[in-house]
Amino acid sequence: MDLKPIVPQLIAEGSEPQKSQRRASFSAMKAFKLRSLSMSSQISSSSETDLTSPIMGRRRTRTLTKNRTFDTLKEDLIRKPSKSSTEDNTERGSTSTRPTSPSGTGSRCASISSDSLTVIKSGHLQPEASILRSKKQFLVLTPIALIKFKNRSTAVERFPQISMLGGSVDTLSPVDSTSSLKDIGTSEKLHVPLERIVSVFNNEGTRPSFGIEVWWNEVKGTAFTCLQLDFSLPEDRDEWLKQIRHAIKIRAKSVLEDPTPPNIELELKQILETQYGHAQVVQMETYPVIPRRPCMKPKENSGEIKKGWRDNLSFYMAITRDFCVLAQFTKSSTGQKVQPSMVRFGLVTLSKVNVILNDERFDLVFRLPFDKPRKLELASRHHRNISSKLYKADMYLKPAWPLWTRREVFFIDGEAPQMPLPNGEDYGGFRTTLQAFSEGYCSPPVNWTVKWKNVQHAPQFCLLASKEQSQYTKYQLLAVFRALRFNDYFKSLSFYDIDFSSLSGAVDNTTRLESTVWISRTGKRSLTRAEFELVENSSVLFQEIVALLLGSESIRHIDLTNVLSRVPTTLLEDGHSALSPTSRVCEVVPPIVLLWKSLQTRCNSINLNGNPLGVPDIAGLSRVLQNRPDFLRTFSVSRCHLDEDALVLLWEGLHDQRSSIEVLDVSRNTGRIEAAKASETLNDASKLRCLNLAYAIKGNLDGPLFRPWSTTSSYEPWHLEELDLSGWKINFDTLCGIMKFVELDQSHNLRRLVLINCGLSGDMATGILCRLGAGRDMHLLLSENPLELVSTDWIDLIHGNEAPKMLHLDMVLFQHESNFNRLLKALTHNKTIEFLSMVGTGPPDRASSKTSELLSRFFELNDTLRFLDFSGYDGKLEDSHLGWGLTGALGGLKHNNTLRQLRIRNHDIGAAEDLSELCRVLASNKGLAMFDCQQNSLNHHQFAKLVHALNFNHQIISFPLSDVDRQCAIQKEERLFRQHQEQPAKTFQAKMLKSAEGRLEGLLKWVDNFWESETKKVREILERNRNNLANYEIEYEREYLEAWEDESLPSWLVPKSKTSDKGKETSFMTP
Repeated sequence: MDLKPIVPQLIAEGSEPQKSQRRASFSAMKAFKLRSLSMSSQISSSSETDLTSPIMGRRRTRTLTKNRTFDTLKEDLIRKPSKSSTEDNTERGSTSTRPTSPSGTGSRCASISSDSLTVIKSGHLQPEASILRSKKQFLVLTPIALIKFKNRSTAVERFPQISMLGGSVDTLSPVDSTSSLKDIGTSEKLHVPLERIVSVFNNEGTRPSFGIEVWWNEVKGTAFTCLQLDFSLPEDRDEWLKQIRHAIKIRAKSVLEDPTPPNIELELKQILETQYGHAQVVQMETYPVIPRRPCMKPKENSGEIKKGWRDNLSFYMAITRDFCVLAQFTKSSTGQKVQPSMVRFGLVTLSKVNVILNDERFDLVFRLPFDKPRKLELASRHHRNISSKLYKADMYLKPAWPLWTRREVFFIDGEAPQMPLPNGEDYGGFRTTLQAFSEGYCSPPVNWTVKWKNVQHAPQFCLLASKEQSQYTKYQLLAVFRALRFNDYFKSLSFYDIDFSSLSGAVDNTTRLESTVWISRTGKRSLTRAEFELVENSSVLFQEIVALLLGSESIRHIDLTNVLSRVPTTLLEDGHSALSPTSRVCEVVPPIVLLWKSLQTRCNSINLNGNPLGVPDIAGLSRVLQNRPDFLRTFSVSRCHLDEDALVLLWEGLHDQRSSIEVLDVSRNTGRIEAAKASETLNDASKLRCLNLAYAIKGNLDGPLFRPWSTTSSYEPWHLEELDLSGWKINFDTLCGIMKFVELDQSHNLRRLVLINCGLSGDMATGILCRLGAGRDMHLLLSENPLELVSTDWIDLIHGNEAPKMLHLDMVLFQHESNFNRLLKALTHNKTIEFLSMVGTGPPDRASSKTSELLSRFFELNDTLRFLDFSGYDGKLEDSHLGWGLTGALGGLKHNNTLRQLRIRNHDIGAAEDLSELCRVLASNKGLAMFDCQQNSLNHHQFAKLVHALNFNHQIISFPLSDVDRQCAIQKEERLFRQHQEQPAKTFQAKMLKSAEGRLEGLLKWVDNFWESETKKVREILERNRNNLANYEIEYEREYLEAWEDESLPSWLVPKSKTSDKGKETSFMTP
């Protein structure tokens, strides 16, 4: 009799509808070889209808799936559980068990060491009605034990800090201790060492309560004891369950005890070796387990379960090469063990494995041919290791069996949180496979990293730019692509700024023997014959994109920014390429359109920024977006050379994604869309988190561009995080909508508001600052706006600390020096702005002495700023640079110990000649860690003075250098030399002119070598400072480091995170 699936197929969250007419499913093999012995009478012989596990039966919104592959299983099994299961069961496997009187170090009132004085959680216990007590019992969880006291006062004697918690403990919901603890007598407590706990799981009883069972191992493993606790609320049960499990995990790592006592494992090995031979027990692994149901046939007990059926027993599962054994050890009345009773199961008869990774309960179903299935309902804190061992054994025993056969057996469910990876992690086999492909292709190594923080879908694989060459070769790219095939570990892929041109147009279909990828790793998704033929005859890059997004079912997002930044071409029938405005294509777009059209990828977020797109690309994207509404999450096509017609065509498709789109970026293309048309879509796009329409909209508009708020209670306000409307003269209604939104609580996630060149006057800026309030943690960009018009009250608001944490006032054209001076005074006294950018902002003329004095006081007295970009604008006339006025004002920094990052480019500081103040600042400042004074027309003498002063500074770890400054210095020397040669002395004129070119060449070479020598000194100074352990203690915000743009920053410089880190980011290079 065939075993029917016991769990419906998992419907993945966010999965797309399937094509009903052509996706053939796989069927499992019906016959198995008889490999195991018959089970003893202790094992229940359940019918097919009894196969459903309580774990599976209680599920509501998620179901276990057979589509989990081994790599997914392996990675999930090693991760830390995210949350305790909160579902309750409708069946109860056992009633409470009386714990035996503990002895020795097992459980009874052991002395509490200093390490155990920490209290993780505590709460009252209320005895069951049959136990008459005057005071409530009390439960305490410490890092080493779970302790039950007679009452709270006894617990306070042991843990005085409990009394300090006061009401916080009393506010916990009552905890009913329904375990049979009456045999404790006059003992003050029950002490359960965490390292001896076998399993903690939800009570499966029939009582109208929410309980947990704590099973722990007595000394030397002679018997397991149960402590059962019932809670009045499921939330309390879940919290206790979570805390106990976490404490057990931490304790297990610190103690490093074997899961099974050595005497138990040795006895099992001896018994099994005697019966089955030495070869079977060479790699045997043994784990303690708890049967959740007795091993009795239903007809013998009519489904009734005798109370205390697990008393004085211990259970262990031993897994060998070909079979597993469930052993039951019994403790006699004299306290001695008796010969264990064992049941053997052949591993090839394993028919179902039901596991929820975040629940310690699991079910194993074995079935002999022509026999009924038999199920073991177990629990163990080692359930992940057991599942992994069984899966590996299945692959070892049946290596030729296809993957789908294992999907029929192993139902693994439950997502684990992303945790920092231990050393040696293989990322679902990626590292091993990448090394193999790199060696096979004889290609140089590639740089890559895995990101866990600040990404939408973690973990994210990121291919980094090569440090040895300008771009990767086609073999290096293919090695990466094929190592990522079928990898279900990563959730997103990033090829940001990686040049794919080495593969562009490459075809390898003539001599290729292997077929292209046409089916996903699990077999759930596949191409039709026509789609397969299309892929087979396409370019290599087309085929690789299909393989990445079809082969893996875990990829949700792919970043292809700037991968093909050159103008796209169209391939002619003869294989040659030709430019055509109407037929050119970008090679990475057609495969994505194909998979979206055929519903054969789970990737619903894509970045195409910087890749010129042709009309066929836009037409294909628009058509698939219209035919498949509300599936897209992220779509970015910034700087893709879209003209107005292309943008309008694309927007028609985006309109049908308005209910699902979360991130939309169509900024900085050649064309623009009418504001009225954009408004029709945006008013219904309530899920938008990031919207970038910079230089993408035009025209007037009646009413707001969008309405992220509403006065009706039925409307859910937006949760915008980033908004960029740069380049559009914003109308009053839209501005009012923005100001209304920032007043709502939902706007607290807003971290970036960009209104560059929006025609904002001073009164508009005043309104925005008023509503943002003081010190909001966000970027506000008001650059290139005429902020002097109408009102300058916004300056007073800055003076009064009504400003966000990060403010950008670049290219603000002040017409009156007095207003600029007012701004300097306001910034001097401001206590909220930590990040300030004023690139190209300054007085209308060269700085006066008064302005220089105010600037000096600003540098000296402001103790809030951490990042300041006070650069001049490269395109402005030199008269607008601060020049020598800035060099004198920099003297105020000598006593500023709070500013960490300072950039002062493009101020023509070299024209001041006297750099004494700047040199004193470099030598004496104790706060600056990063200083950038590039592009200031310094000659080689001035550069040497700065390097000499830098040598006295032991804090600066970043001093960016550029070849532009070197070439500027060389050109300046050449210009001075030629000016001198234009008026030579009258005598020996011919001789001097003859040797002038030679002397000039020698001079320029000397300047170049001198500059290189000073540059080497800078690198040595920076290396010295970076090795200074005192500099390791300084923390920087991530935004500040990203804005600094220095690729040479040391690797130990980790940005300060605003939220708790979920993992780490590490860069790698294949050997």
